Amino acid sequence: MPLAPVGAAGAARPAAPVSPDKPSFSALLQARTPAPVASAPPPRPSPALAALQGVERAQRRLEGVLAAARQGRTFSAQELLGLQAEAYRVVQTVDLASKLVEQGAQSVKQALNTQV
Repeated sequence: MPLAPVGAAGAARPAAPVSPDKPSFSALLQARTPAPVASAPPPRPSPALAALQGVERAQRRLEGVLAAARQGRTFSAQELLGLQAEAYRVVQTVDLASKLVEQGAQSVKQALNTQV
């Protein structure tokens, strides 16, 4: 025998009728789509990795300009000056990176040769 819900006074009260135009609570729960989960922003690359990616982008750009020049495209003086400045910046970045790597290798060698 099913039990009826008990009210505040302890007396049994009849169950509320379900309206045909209103969906039931369980139907609402099943139809509810989960809220989108906010994902954490992607981690920022290290400065060394960012510098290498910049060098790769510049290399691709320079290769594209050279390919266009081989196909007969002519460049204005402003474009050539900008290209020269970009190439100089890339050369300086690569030079600095090579010096840092060399100094890091020397530090590792010195640490390994130090007797404890």
